Amino acid sequence: MAVWGWLCVFVLLGAVSAQGPEKRRTGNVCNVDIECPDNAFCRQSSYCVCKDGFVYAAVNSTHKGCLKEARNGEECVQHIQCHSTMGVHSECTNGACACAPTAHLETDRCYETAVIGERCVVDQNCYLGAPVTERQAFCVRGFCTCQLQFSPRDNGTRCVRDAALGEECEDELQCAGAGLECRGTCRCRDSWVAYKDINACFESAKALDDPCQYDVQCDALAGVAEAPSPGAALCLGGTCACAYDARAAGNPPRCWRRKRPGQECDRDEECVSEEDEPGYCLSGRCTCKTCSPDAKDFGGATAISSPATVAAILCAIAIFAR
Repeated sequence: MAVWGWLCVFVLLGAVSAQGPEKRRTGNVCNVDIECPDNAFCRQSSYCVCKDGFVYAAVNSTHKGCLKEARNGEECVQHIQCHSTMGVHSECTNGACACAPTAHLETDRCYETAVIGERCVVDQNCYLGAPVTERQAFCVRGFCTCQLQFSPRDNGTRCVRDAALGEECEDELQCAGAGLECRGTCRCRDSWVAYKDINACFESAKALDDPCQYDVQCDALAGVAEAPSPGAALCLGGTCACAYDARAAGNPPRCWRRKRPGQECDRDEECVSEEDEPGYCLSGRCTCKTCSPDAKDFGGATAISSPATVAAILCAIAIFAR
């Protein structure tokens, strides 16, 4: 079995090595080179073969001979001159070698052209127009496909790189990721919020106790749009809840950082006494009807730290309490 195996190998190698001369064999029987056509020689004193760089072809309607192989743009007479260097998808057109109309040139050979979604044999079939520094289309399982992180456009004649949050885009399909839309650049959709740490969009929570993954999803529940309360709402245990220094107030309830009597405020919901009794925002500062503020209630603000100012505020509170 081993002898037969080696014999088969030698036969195959001989056949392979003979492919070159066989393609150029003229059919003429010879003993010496002079008996062969121009640009040919007598092989093994037996038959004529075209020299390297020449191919056997019809010179005219009545005569055959060895014609010079031709490359793209070089002069030719017969298609076979182009086929020998550029492949079977080349042709001799107007006296020069070029790719056939259904093919394109790549690395000095002509390949049948296929766009994204069409059948292919090799990567070179997948042609998207002008050559680029990096191949964007490949032959995968017999069909042309855009490379990873690219998607097809214009009936499969282009591959466009997917765009991430903040990157330029030309349409919605280019924005890769949940909750993205194209507005010149890829941005989060309405009711979605960007989490910059991982450059992605997540759906905003609509109410306290809604499920969440990150604090940023709860930001919309921290105060209201016209009076935000940053950091008042957090994602705790997988749901949106108020931070330890904030409280839920309003209808529907939202989270507000606690403001004590005397501290600056924008909304009544922020104000609460030391005993966590609801207060209200009066002229930009928190106060309450039942609380008795002392110096620490006013945050040490210099504008109200004088005894006279404190006394005036205490009088005002006493009047409101009646």
